[in-house]
Amino acid sequence: MSQSNKTLKRTLSNITDYPQKRTKVDTKNLKQFSVHPLARFNGPCTTFKQPVEIMSFSYDNEHCDLSHGYETFVQREQSGPEPIHSLLDSLDNIQKKYADKNLIKADLITWRGVFTKILCTPYNRNEPWELGATLWNNTIFIEEHDTEYTKEHSTGTTPRQKLMSYWGYKFENLSTITKLPSEIISSDDPELINRKTTIVNTNVQYCSVAKTSLGNNKLIMGAEIDCLCDVKPEKPANPVEKYIELKTSKVIENEKDTFNFERYKLIKFWAQSFLIGVPKIIVGFRDDKGRVMNVQEFKTMEIPRIVKGKNGMWNATVCLNFANEFFEWLRTVIVIDDPNSSYTISFQSPFKDIKVEFVGKKNSVLAERHIESLKF
Repeated sequence: MSQSNKTLKRTLSNITDYPQKRTKVDTKNLKQFSVHPLARFNGPCTTFKQPVEIMSFSYDNEHCDLSHGYETFVQREQSGPEPIHSLLDSLDNIQKKYADKNLIKADLITWRGVFTKILCTPYNRNEPWELGATLWNNTIFIEEHDTEYTKEHSTGTTPRQKLMSYWGYKFENLSTITKLPSEIISSDDPELINRKTTIVNTNVQYCSVAKTSLGNNKLIMGAEIDCLCDVKPEKPANPVEKYIELKTSKVIENEKDTFNFERYKLIKFWAQSFLIGVPKIIVGFRDDKGRVMNVQEFKTMEIPRIVKGKNGMWNATVCLNFANEFFEWLRTVIVIDDPNSSYTISFQSPFKDIKVEFVGKKNSVLAERHIESLKF
């Protein structure tokens, strides 16, 4: 998937070199990007460059049973989509630190979760999403909108759904330690014992900011990182190769479970890790009571091979070619370069088209402090 492709046909746009100044077009009409037929996204895979971390930052805090500690669980107050502001603050900081303005110059800047949604859209038939976008200095800044759907599905609405959401956080807590394994003396080491009783607090996060490109689209994304398998290397080494993604999933007991896991879980696991360059995913398979029954390791680059050729499955090449074509098209319809204006990008039932609409001078993705600081 990383091989160069000079013959990829641009079925929706023949643009190869984008102008610095964009031509104003009629913004009253609703623009639509058709998702189907997927066959037009088959063929040679577009180029995707290995993501390189340009900086990182943290949010601080003032048979394992994954339910342990649920009563002391500290849930992040803002449980919906993460605003883009902290990501842009980090870019502002790196711009002041380094003289190279091109370091943080990109066509699209957002959180990894937004790019993940777009990458999975060709095979998404029942999960709506809505984004806000602002064009400023020829860069499109995107953040996810907090809709009724996201409110219902972020942490769940029923006690059972909220408990299951907690299980994922608890697995991360149980799987990580604050010092190197080589420093662990024995199985009685307090570092290991205390993991079970440590309070799970989702306010504490570590974020990587990486730069990459998909076809002609230069991307910058921020992503929460679960853990790493070694000491983080110093620059200029790229630390993303040390990062690990941690996931939980229902234990697989029959063919239906296998299909659901490969069709609906693996595509998201792959897209999320592939985009930021995380090479390994560790999955804790738990039963209906939240007890981990087994743990399995998946290599991100090998996941597409698991589903290749199976009926009703997904194709990684289609996902990448689709995203590339969509990004190129998006850059031709989001043309009002104004930090105080915004567009709405939505994918709703019946899940056939992505719609883009200019909404005028409201709901800007940018905070006031970013308008001057991020003049590239």
